[in-house]
Amino acid sequence: MYKKEKAETVISIIKRLREVETLDFEELKNMVEDQELFDLLTAEGFVDPAKRKINFNLETRLQLSLVALKFGADIEKICKLLSWKEFEAFSRKVLETNNFFCIQNFRFGQNQKRYEIDVVGLKNPLILCVDSKHYKKSGKNHMLRTYCKKQIERAEALSKALPKTFLKMGLWGWREAKIIPLIVTLLAEGVNFSEGVPIVPFFKLNSFIMDLPNYLNQVYRIYTKLPIITQLGKQNQQL
Repeated sequence: MYKKEKAETVISIIKRLREVETLDFEELKNMVEDQELFDLLTAEGFVDPAKRKINFNLETRLQLSLVALKFGADIEKICKLLSWKEFEAFSRKVLETNNFFCIQNFRFGQNQKRYEIDVVGLKNPLILCVDSKHYKKSGKNHMLRTYCKKQIERAEALSKALPKTFLKMGLWGWREAKIIPLIVTLLAEGVNFSEGVPIVPFFKLNSFIMDLPNYLNQVYRIYTKLPIITQLGKQNQQL
């Protein structure tokens, strides 16, 4: 089976997993046919021979998408199979695994404008502003730069709004915050930076978060001091 045919087979599995909760072992074998591809899927942990099924879940679909891309699948076709909501959910799962408290679809106002951040990850003193993006092959670099600039704008607006939103966000006891804009994509490449904003492939997000202290000197970040709450319940702005 040629690489293109393998890619199309994996895509058909992803489509099927959008319809059913589990895929029967025998049905999967009939779909795949190619033994080399079937062995690869088994080795990657997608197939459990003991349970004789492949489970439906978000991570499985994302990882299968990566396999299809490695076989040369068209990334725009893959993006049509995955919604940005799925990227949001995956990003949140990774952050929570790394002990971040997460707020999904966080909305706030600043200077008479409304903003929304897909996922906000909180772990004192870090605030990660995560945006999940698809992209088209044409004009990729220009689009990513635009996404990064927009995410910087949201992060800057959040830093200015923090004095009135920090309690709503659960930042009680925080003295300062380091706000970092971040883009998560389906890019089958390494971690890149544009305008100082990390552009992280979804399959590298966990390792990036774990290594974040090593990236702090490279990333765009905003330092913000937070109000102190006195015992009388009044806010005193830190000097």
